Amino acid sequence: MTLNTGPSYKPGEDDHYDKPASLYRTEYVSKVDQSLPSATSSLGHDWPGALAYRQLLLGVLFGAAFLILDGSSTASLGWEGAPPSYLPVGLTLALLLGGGIRYVPAVFISSVVAALVNYHRPIFSWCGLPGSIAIYLGYLGAAAILRRRWRIDPKLGTLRDVGRYIVISLGAAILSALFGVLSLLGDGLISRSDALRTAADWWATDALAIITFTPFLLVYVAPLVGRWLRLGSESHLSPAWRARASSTKILELTAQSGFVVFAIWFVFGYAPAIPYQPLYLLFVPVIWIAVRRGLPGAILATFAISSGMTFAAWITQAQSGSFPKLQLAMSALGLTGLCLGAVVTERKRAEQGIRESEKRYRLLFERNLAGVFRTTLAGRFVECNQATACMFGYDSPEEVMAVPVANLYHTASDREAFLTKLKSEKSVTNQEMKFRRKNGESAWAVLNVSLVDDDSGIAGIVEGMLVDITERKVAEERVQSLAYYDALTGLPNRILLHDRLSKALATARRQKHKVALLFFDLDRFKIINDSLGHSVGDLLLQDVAERLKSCAREEDTVARLGGDEFLIVLTHVNDIPSAAVSAERFMDALTSTFVIQGHSLSIGCSLGISIFPEHGADSETLIKHADAAMYSAKDGGRNNFQFFTADMNAQAVERLTLENGLRSALDKKELFLVYQPQMDIATGKISELEALLRWQHPELGLVPPDKFIRIAENSGLIVPIGEWVLRTACSQARKWQDEGLRAVSIAINVSAVQFRQQGFCELIRRVLRETGLAPHYLELELTETLLLGNADVTLSVLQELKAMGLTLAIDDFGTGYSSFSYLKRFPVSKLKIDRSFVRDVAVNPDDAAITTAIISMAKSLNLKVIAEGVEDEAQMSFLRAHQCDEIQGYYFSVPLAVDKVAEKLRGEAVPAFG
Repeated sequence: MTLNTGPSYKPGEDDHYDKPASLYRTEYVSKVDQSLPSATSSLGHDWPGALAYRQLLLGVLFGAAFLILDGSSTASLGWEGAPPSYLPVGLTLALLLGGGIRYVPAVFISSVVAALVNYHRPIFSWCGLPGSIAIYLGYLGAAAILRRRWRIDPKLGTLRDVGRYIVISLGAAILSALFGVLSLLGDGLISRSDALRTAADWWATDALAIITFTPFLLVYVAPLVGRWLRLGSESHLSPAWRARASSTKILELTAQSGFVVFAIWFVFGYAPAIPYQPLYLLFVPVIWIAVRRGLPGAILATFAISSGMTFAAWITQAQSGSFPKLQLAMSALGLTGLCLGAVVTERKRAEQGIRESEKRYRLLFERNLAGVFRTTLAGRFVECNQATACMFGYDSPEEVMAVPVANLYHTASDREAFLTKLKSEKSVTNQEMKFRRKNGESAWAVLNVSLVDDDSGIAGIVEGMLVDITERKVAEERVQSLAYYDALTGLPNRILLHDRLSKALATARRQKHKVALLFFDLDRFKIINDSLGHSVGDLLLQDVAERLKSCAREEDTVARLGGDEFLIVLTHVNDIPSAAVSAERFMDALTSTFVIQGHSLSIGCSLGISIFPEHGADSETLIKHADAAMYSAKDGGRNNFQFFTADMNAQAVERLTLENGLRSALDKKELFLVYQPQMDIATGKISELEALLRWQHPELGLVPPDKFIRIAENSGLIVPIGEWVLRTACSQARKWQDEGLRAVSIAINVSAVQFRQQGFCELIRRVLRETGLAPHYLELELTETLLLGNADVTLSVLQELKAMGLTLAIDDFGTGYSSFSYLKRFPVSKLKIDRSFVRDVAVNPDDAAITTAIISMAKSLNLKVIAEGVEDEAQMSFLRAHQCDEIQGYYFSVPLAVDKVAEKLRGEAVPAFG
């Protein structure tokens, strides 16, 4: 109300509270309209400070609206001395609730200006500056409480928000009326006898604006203003404005609007009804609209009806004394519309939430990757989703629902046990169950189910989820197999062997009997694997495993340790001879020819035996001793078996010591090279130097090559050692040439392991490049076994080496599987007769015949021949007589250190050989 009675007036309104604009926008604007525009249309297109400019402009527009609404109230003072509704209060409260304390100055300034302009009050009178500010302090506090403390929905979306808004705002109206009446009394504009009536009129006019006008502004106007503040000229309609209407809704809205117009006309324009003023008729459209449209519709209806009633009363010049009745009716209509609309809106919101929840549940049910189902205890499906059907191999939920649940369990006992547990515990969590698919295959699932009441209130419905874990179960079984069984042969691996051996030893201790361990290593398997390929080797290993299993008893364990090594555990062995009989049985099984992919293969085996308790009391010791016995059998000529002895253990320890020492020998510079000259028989001069590897062990002294070379090959250390030998020998040969000594070729033995390494040719090329040695000064000596392994790959490597300019020689010729075919195919230049033939060549006719044949064959193939191990004149004479090209051995020179080689090259003279 204004600070005026009769000729008086009242400007002003309430307060706002401090909340940052950004927080206001997220808290308020997001509630006003959830469909926010994209960032491309935001303030990023405006100049800096655009938001502050619009806020200032909003304050100016508010002031103008305030003065206009206050002026209209002043014009209506002639009707019973007060306006029916003081709209500036509604406008102010809407601004403070929607905008915050930033607009408090606009409120106070507008109130003061209205007092000065509309009512001509002196600025320093009670009704001037003090009163104009005081009457709005209550509204400022109300807005602060509603926004900051209670954080109500600005659109009054719930009944609780409506109740708090009405109580706090009407309480603020009491304070405003109190301060207003005191101001009027202070200026003498009213008497004390009129104070109570004036206060009541003041409160009523403010209350009516609070009930009918402010909600309209908050719901319909504030969202537009909020968008304009944030987005500049782009302002979109709020949901309350842009609700789509069907033809039915349009007809309903037309009927509702027509009824409102009719009711107002009937009350104020129909002459017979005017004396009675049946204002109750106006409740019909308010209730109708509130029930149908909820709170937004009720707010719009009450605002329209109150505005229509005020206009109709003014036009028709309602009789004196009808003003309080009219205010009471409008207040009752407004409160009824707000409360009923809030109740209906909450109900519709709850119904919408239920519908959305049901929709989400249905989508979750139908699209869930896990199987979701409901069945009866009797075993009938009530419903299930597509995932459930797919899990059991059916095309649709309808198809699986036609199948009795009992048919899906792996066994009937599984279902009975599951139902018993479910009835007892009412729910089952993470239960792994095995089921049967439509095609008869097994499937695994994890179940989480509960027993719930059916329509009759009896716990008779089973509902829950199941997740297909068939792949996981298959993987677990696969992992279990890989963990304990050899993937190639299906035999127990080392882990399972240890477990079974430990159990066998425990049983043997209790029952006082023996256990035998038979350690097998196949003879000549490496040759077959290298020459015929790994596929043939794998098939051979599988056949060996089958033969060993066929000879073993059920209580025995046949295991594969890796490669071509097998271990058999014999339990309940009576004595050591019984173990020997079993060993012979297994060896005989492997003696028969194997036929693999058309190849007839004959192999043997070296077998070592250890006995519990004589040779060890634990698994590790027994396996170690059986391994040592196997090595002894292999060294003893292969294809035999040996029982473990203490000497074998010493040899095994020595092998382990050598391997451990060899791993650090390169770094510790314990390896070195010596060079043995090779002599051209025709000239008597050095034709080549063979690089020979030596190892000076810090504790064992000089270790013979035949002791550590095989260990290096088996452990893989031959690769770095071989590269070191190659690099060192080539570097030394180049150094001798740089010193001015006669250039001679350097011969280097190449291990099969080293030769088969990927990038071997590139290694040779790199070493030659880095050392500067010309390729034709490097000769590589290769064994026959190496050449026969995977002949196609070997041929390509040899051709590449030959193309580089290297000389290729076959070492130890005659001891392997010699074949004229590979001599024709491979680009070799020299044959090296093994020392075993040369040793007795002068006294043994067989050796002489073999040597003669090798020399003759080499000559016919245009190959050079060198004999190694020449130690006396008789051997030399024989070789010279049969036109051997070169010799190597102690007869000509022992292996020499680097400095001795240089001396020999410098003082070289042609000796006289007879």
